[in-house]
Amino acid sequence: MRPKHCFLMCKQALVALFLMVTGIFNAYAEVNQKVLIVANTNEEPYAQVIKGFKAQLAESNHFTLTELFKPTAADITQHISQDNPNLIFAVGREATELAQQNSAAIPMVSTLVLKESIFKLGKTTGVSLTYPFTTQIQWLKKFFPEQTKIAVLFNPAENAETIQRLKKVTEPAGLRLIAIPVESPRQLPDALEQLANNVDVLLTIQDEIALSPQTVKEVLLASFRNRVPMVGLSENWVKSGALYALSWDYDDLGRQCAVQAQKIGNGQTVQSIPSETPRKMIYTINTKIAEHMNIDISGSLIQNAKILFH
Repeated sequence: MRPKHCFLMCKQALVALFLMVTGIFNAYAEVNQKVLIVANTNEEPYAQVIKGFKAQLAESNHFTLTELFKPTAADITQHISQDNPNLIFAVGREATELAQQNSAAIPMVSTLVLKESIFKLGKTTGVSLTYPFTTQIQWLKKFFPEQTKIAVLFNPAENAETIQRLKKVTEPAGLRLIAIPVESPRQLPDALEQLANNVDVLLTIQDEIALSPQTVKEVLLASFRNRVPMVGLSENWVKSGALYALSWDYDDLGRQCAVQAQKIGNGQTVQSIPSETPRKMIYTINTKIAEHMNIDISGSLIQNAKILFH
């Protein structure tokens, strides 16, 4: 056989092999991925998150979605058995925990959860609602450029480590963190009395004792009476009396989760995709509280707020 002829045959064989491998890869990429969506409810903002998730996945035509609202453990088990999903998208803490407990080894993307520990179970990634402390302090200084004494109510059993992490951010920013322990609801009145003692701002963190649904009204009232502005945890807190709170673009949260889902659909393991914080940040302001406390908020902050409560 002539060398030139041999070369041509080898080249043709390599081209054929390349086309075959490419075809296999493309076929894998286009395999229909079944996604089971489980959510606490189909009301706002859950509906906005799911809408954004669907819109992002619409760019790929190989995802089939099934929705399950207010699920029970039996509901999830039944749908997994019937549909054999490749991925679960869980919206809300309750839905996420139920899915984790009843979904075996199915990879999961989750959002509308505040506790980042929910992503540490090996098969779950997603987008938490908690902004990094560096981001929170940056915005606190925008609202309060002159104030330096920042109080935080916390239960030591739950948030001692959180306070240490927060100190590592506040001290370099020139802020003094006044950590006020609240080990039980009975200690809350005494803790709130300290707000009258040379405190500039009350920063809130997730805490099941100091800032539970049963105690938050009392904390808001103490903030109002002592004219110590509170940085809230959500829009509802601002509506109820906090000065401002960082908030979320729910549609974009869904889109951000969909990008993670696409990575899993393209073959990445869920363990290789770290959980994220919201990539788009918005905030809400209560101008009535600002007026009551004689706080001057810059025009740019007012103009760019998502919601203003008057």
